[in-house]
Amino acid sequence: MRGHIRKRYKDSWSIILDLGYQIVPETGQQKRVQKWFTVKGTKRDAERKLTELLHNLHHGEYVEPSKVTVGKWLSEWLETAIKPPNKRLRTYETYKSVIERHLKPTLGHVRLQQLKPTDLKRYYNESSLSPTTLEQHHIVLHSAMKAAQLQGLVQRNVASLVIGKPHRPEGREDVLKHCWEVEEARQFIAAAKEQGPQPAAFYTLALDSGARKGELCGVQWKDINLDTGEISFVRQLIKPGPSPVFGPLKNGESRTISIAPETVALLRKQKAHQAELKLANRTHYHDHGLVFAKEWEHLKRHGDTLGHPLQMNNIGQHEYLRLIRAAGVRPIKFHGLRHTCATLLLQAGVPIKVVQERLGHKWIEITLNIYAHALPSMQQDAAAKLAALLHI
Repeated sequence: MRGHIRKRYKDSWSIILDLGYQIVPETGQQKRVQKWFTVKGTKRDAERKLTELLHNLHHGEYVEPSKVTVGKWLSEWLETAIKPPNKRLRTYETYKSVIERHLKPTLGHVRLQQLKPTDLKRYYNESSLSPTTLEQHHIVLHSAMKAAQLQGLVQRNVASLVIGKPHRPEGREDVLKHCWEVEEARQFIAAAKEQGPQPAAFYTLALDSGARKGELCGVQWKDINLDTGEISFVRQLIKPGPSPVFGPLKNGESRTISIAPETVALLRKQKAHQAELKLANRTHYHDHGLVFAKEWEHLKRHGDTLGHPLQMNNIGQHEYLRLIRAAGVRPIKFHGLRHTCATLLLQAGVPIKVVQERLGHKWIEITLNIYAHALPSMQQDAAAKLAALLHI
């Protein structure tokens, strides 16, 4: 492969790459193939560009020039590589929200091949979003740019070259911030019981089981054995609405755990309450078999119907927040109920393996890393018990 430079006019140069010959299918004849590039600047600038192009061609790193923008590529990548069945629906909807609401409005106009690490760094620095959210945005950008590189649209993944990528705070600090003490948990449960059978059962089960929000919203009566006090988590709610979408659990494995007699009693009351609601509204209640479903107070938007799944995204902003205020406890995020469950279990001396299985963590290392703050008290308790045996 050869190339040469031709002056166009002052401070403008044409680079012509001779790529050899190719056969024209229609005629069977050979045709000379050339690529033309324009460089603004000095002849030396043009020579450097020519050297770079030849190097890329010889090493198979040449990328065909394109006017495709970041926004256009993100949309194409989302629909071809992320949309189900390629990825889970929850992943697709999360990525779509990030792309449409944040990435396209700020970076979408930039040509894909002209995107630089400094563009991404500037986006992170100028954003008012939390480090946790920006880390998610970086993951989306990194995946999209990696796909563009594999398809020969760009030479490199600029997201991997960003210095000082956004990172969420250390997990332990976040857990400590969003974790109640025993008395706070008791006050919260008492406040939930004042609000009726469904809030009482829902939030007590959340603290008892350590289940995720989507798992709680997806549990059905057939998953609970009230006689043995066992509950199976086999699905999670992915998308609420008239035609709800359910999917597998986060780690893909179902789990069955035992729950406290007090929680079972609250679930019995909820079942009786729900049965009365169904009987009184036979023509309006859309029964999906859910333990927790929309009641009259949840019907605030057009299309809301009795029996539909709870609006997961609104639980933390409305009912849950009101209960926290009524209980007079420290505000923690909904996921903090899961943290509280795990921490109190460990502090009570429950083996880490049992806590792992209860939470549904695939690996025990995950449980150890997240809840390491609770382990020192376990070590102290173990030392005291061993001392009582050895030193009479």
